[in-house]
Amino acid sequence: MVQHMGVHADEELLQTWITGWSACRGYEAHRDARSTSVLLTDQQDQTEHFLFEPTAERFRELAAETKDDPRRILTVVTNRMRELIDEAESAGLRVTDRQQSLMSADMHGQDVEDPRPPGDEFTLERDSEGACRRVTVRAGDAVAARGSVSVVDDYAVYDRIVTEEDFRRRGLGSYVMRALTAGVLEDDVTTGLLMASADGRALYEFLGWQHLADVFVIRG
Repeated sequence: MVQHMGVHADEELLQTWITGWSACRGYEAHRDARSTSVLLTDQQDQTEHFLFEPTAERFRELAAETKDDPRRILTVVTNRMRELIDEAESAGLRVTDRQQSLMSADMHGQDVEDPRPPGDEFTLERDSEGACRRVTVRAGDAVAARGSVSVVDDYAVYDRIVTEEDFRRRGLGSYVMRALTAGVLEDDVTTGLLMASADGRALYEFLGWQHLADVFVIRG
């Protein structure tokens, strides 16, 4: 497991990510002794529960509750993924995603200048709301790509870096990431955080991001 600048996956780092992720999505997180839960107000009011390196007992407890409730999602951040997935599958649980990754980046040395768009047809729009900054890339009237980042203490938490299907493989993912970074570095952030899908991980690794922990998801 590669890490940098002393950054390592732990409960507080996960809480930082949840805070930033929630800020850009309009969610509110609730932390108790067992897990952190977030009501997904834009997804039929499903509730997502997050665990970091749970004990086998705690994992079984939360997983069983998830199995019995179709509106619950259990997201586990761990470096014991194989062990916990074996536990889940032996209990008949539905693992719907086992390829996400909690990733970080050293923000020192990142480019503070606005990047050049990868084509003359693209224009960049910026807006902000509270701690959240968003960029939208347009090609004429069409949205080609978009993304968001929020500031939590000295962390920049990136989310929803999306390139629309008709505009993929044209460098827009990198462009969005660099545009977000240029806009957020004025806040003296030191570390970037994001939760990557399997598709996104290659892009982030290309941009210098490093894997901290595996992430898998169980649904009821």
